[in-house]
Amino acid sequence: MKSNMLKRGLFAVLAAGMMVLPQAFAQNQGGRGGRGGRGPGNFDPAQFRQRIMERIQENLGATDEEWKVIEPLLTDVMEKQRAVTGSRMGGLGMFFRPPGGGPGGDRGGRGSRFGRPQDPAVAALQEAIEKKAPASELKAKIAAVREAREKARKELEAAQEKLRAVLTLEQEAKLTLAGLL
Repeated sequence: MKSNMLKRGLFAVLAAGMMVLPQAFAQNQGGRGGRGGRGPGNFDPAQFRQRIMERIQENLGATDEEWKVIEPLLTDVMEKQRAVTGSRMGGLGMFFRPPGGGPGGDRGGRGSRFGRPQDPAVAALQEAIEKKAPASELKAKIAAVREAREKARKELEAAQEKLRAVLTLEQEAKLTLAGLL
């Protein structure tokens, strides 16, 4: 029993790491002085993702044939989950940036944190806030952000349904515990 709980906990941590850590080390190709796709300390996000996916396959007990079907669907769910949560990640961070940019403030057109491209609707709302736009413009930008988030949420739900369709009940249960379904 304790072993199963430990495996579930490890699986959940690995799945969460698969979703968050690679983005934390994402970078512009020219920004690291010749390290290519490697991050700090020669961290290779692609290799890390591969190891995580191998652990997930092992934990799910999926054969290589099953995994050929599951992996792209699971990857799609993870990407869509990042899109849903990405516009909210660091949302409170706006309260800790100095007004008018500066260190930790204006991101200089680099997008959001962790190298993710920022949602255009979120960027437009942020810009409207910074330029102290009139209420009517703010309302329109808020509506656009909510619409974009709802669209991303629906895309995630559709991807999750496609994944569920190819899983055994036990695999579905494990991915549910990991927060992916």
